[in-house]
Amino acid sequence: MTLLSSRSSNSKSQDADHLARIAIVGRGFTGIMTAIALFKRVDRPFHLVMFDPRAKIDIGEGISQPASTVLTSRVRDLSVDPELPDDFRRWLETDDTWRDRLISDPAGLEHAFVPGEIFSTYVYKRFAEALAGRPDVIVQFGSDTVTAIDRHLDGGYSVFLGAEQRTRFDAVFLATGYGMRENSEAAPAGGAQSAVVIGGGIHAVDRALGLLADAKISHVTLISESGFLPQSHAPAAVGAIVTDQPMPGTLRGAFRFLREAAGKADLEGSGWQGIIMNGFRSRARDLWAGLTPEERARFKRHVKAIYDSHRNRLPPEHYQRACIMRSPAARSP
Repeated sequence: MTLLSSRSSNSKSQDADHLARIAIVGRGFTGIMTAIALFKRVDRPFHLVMFDPRAKIDIGEGISQPASTVLTSRVRDLSVDPELPDDFRRWLETDDTWRDRLISDPAGLEHAFVPGEIFSTYVYKRFAEALAGRPDVIVQFGSDTVTAIDRHLDGGYSVFLGAEQRTRFDAVFLATGYGMRENSEAAPAGGAQSAVVIGGGIHAVDRALGLLADAKISHVTLISESGFLPQSHAPAAVGAIVTDQPMPGTLRGAFRFLREAAGKADLEGSGWQGIIMNGFRSRARDLWAGLTPEERARFKRHVKAIYDSHRNRLPPEHYQRACIMRSPAARSP
């Protein structure tokens, strides 16, 4: 393994001229995961360049939360290796730094929600381990801003850095997730007593709770187009609940079916989460394919906001805090 900075004069850099050249644009969660996959899957030497203008790389962004806040995915659903789905849990159990802080979760470690900083540490350690196992790979970190990608006349791709500089690569992975983000941790203007957060999804709610928690802001207004806030995860993970009854092929029939199934699940104590999302997802594609254009438009107009509020869920503790902050008693002076 040879690590080179973007301006390195290391003599070993001459070896890179004879290797396959691969670029990854982005060094967040998506970029790091792409690099790990390359280290494990590409069986010949190569030269990897990872571009990202940001000095701070926030792994947590790839899972909808900044690293300083609690992730919205459980421990059991997080792993850098699809062949080892419990890898993150096993790492937590053997890491003295985090084990004692998390092992007491009443639902069990695999059902816990952890801060993004913990997951970031795990991902970076797995990245370092995968890289250490590839002494034949040259890795270079570039701080240049990639402005464009195009096909190269000699094959491969041209990566444009600024207005004039360009570099040829045999393969390019665009790993910017939902796009490069500006620093979202900037504090509100000095002396501000209130703040406005635009959005009503899990990231917006978490941002609002963070502002209220630092005691510098006493009131946060969420501006949401739908008016719905994310619902809560179940206290413990719920598996897919799929009934043997066929799903109706119309939008009205399908949601009547879901309401009845969710009501029955609540009475039985299993919760709606296994019906609404985990079970419905296996049937949603076929249902959507069979809907008429009019029904699809009706779904987007009347149902999508409700559907999204149940699909994208908050950790139970965050949901309870959001409900308390939203209550009239909490808003009164």
